[in-house]
Amino acid sequence: MSTYTNISSCIRTSLLLTLCLWIITIYFCVLSYRLVTAPDPIGPIRAFIQTNLVGLPVIHGRQTWEFDPDVALRRRRQFIELHGDKGEKLIERLGLGIDGFEDERLKMQRQRDDGHLGGLNYFLP
Repeated sequence: MSTYTNISSCIRTSLLLTLCLWIITIYFCVLSYRLVTAPDPIGPIRAFIQTNLVGLPVIHGRQTWEFDPDVALRRRRQFIELHGDKGEKLIERLGLGIDGFEDERLKMQRQRDDGHLGGLNYFLP
């Protein structure tokens, strides 16, 4: 029985070793192909560190943005005219959908909400 176990474990070990060698061989083939095709070949360790830990140089570049913090105050009036105060008209338009049945859906919603205060019953006296 012990001879069978030794042979079985020996076979498992050799299969595992063969699998590891195949994986390492494929890894080095892909790595060498990458080094040949890449315009600026860098090592896999450096690439891993740069992409996962440090970041690409584009991330660390200085950027400038033209930002006007007062634009919201100037556009508030336009938003209220178009969408209503606090967006009531916008919410209603979004709730009607865009499939061509907006008028029918609006009529059904108005009929459903008739007699309700904001659509809720418990605010009624």
